[in-house]
Amino acid sequence: MILAGSIHQARFEPAMNDFRQAEVFRAFIEANRPLWVRLAVRILERREEAEDVVQETLATLWEKRETLELENPGAYVARAVWLNALKKRTRSKVHLSLDEVAEPAALERGSEEGPALSHPGQLEKAIGKLPEEQRKVIQMRYHMDLSFKEIGEALQISLNTAASRTRYALKALRKTLGVR
Repeated sequence: MILAGSIHQARFEPAMNDFRQAEVFRAFIEANRPLWVRLAVRILERREEAEDVVQETLATLWEKRETLELENPGAYVARAVWLNALKKRTRSKVHLSLDEVAEPAALERGSEEGPALSHPGQLEKAIGKLPEEQRKVIQMRYHMDLSFKEIGEALQISLNTAASRTRYALKALRKTLGVR
């Protein structure tokens, strides 16, 4: 049952059975939509596109509500919005031919700018090897430019947990990549 005041809480997590009811779904959206829009804006940099991504994600979720078994609907929607925003950003990028792009000069190991990565995908590969909890916070912190508070809200963890997972992930990446 939903209390009148619970709709305006910072976060509202319905039980999965209640989630399939229209009024519970609306309350869930009303309570969490600002977070999802901010998440999408960080990726897309345009509020209109972010609103569209959130709306499309929620429409898909509503269509699939009978078949979904979600332990944490808020985290599920946040991740879906994040992935859909990344897809939209990737699709909207301008593609240039190789002739139009200047080749970047490679940094030498130990140069003033910092150590060079021996392979362009080395960082992404190293991030992929992190434990899932650390990988999520690194992606949200550095790819999506979210604050620790926003990461905590999206993953339903404390601000301190988000910060410590980031610290441990960065330490692991430094070790893997041989960076001080």
